[in-house]
Amino acid sequence: MKQTRQQQREVAQLLYLSGSLRQKEIALKLGVSENTVSRWAKADNWDTLKTNLLTAKKQRLSELYNELKEFNRMIAEKDGYKVADSKEADARRKLITDIKELETKYSLAQTITIGEDFCEFVKQVDYTLAERVMELYNGFINNKIEENKWQE
Repeated sequence: MKQTRQQQREVAQLLYLSGSLRQKEIALKLGVSENTVSRWAKADNWDTLKTNLLTAKKQRLSELYNELKEFNRMIAEKDGYKVADSKEADARRKLITDIKELETKYSLAQTITIGEDFCEFVKQVDYTLAERVMELYNGFINNKIEENKWQE
């Protein structure tokens, strides 16, 4: 299935943000000119987005861990020991769930990077098989983009 120009632009951005490909490689992969990819990158501030993505997840995790630490400290100070009542235990459980979700959540960019790494591995073992795997993997990614099933 042929991608629309907007879909190509979105995939190009994801590939760039994943850090796995340069603009020239992205252009070749998507069948567009290098100038087109460069225009997209400038218009959509890809460099800024890339910097923000690298720090945002770490920062949010750090904030959640600090919140949990402070929460536990307040319970200890209030009661003199660390036994939380049911509301406090529920709040702590929610914090821990948020931390776990953030630690295990993955993005389309990460998935693309992992898939490309896997295809490179397969290429070293069996080049013909790698071509087929990459074809299937591209179909998988395109399908997920269309379904909007990614957590960014």
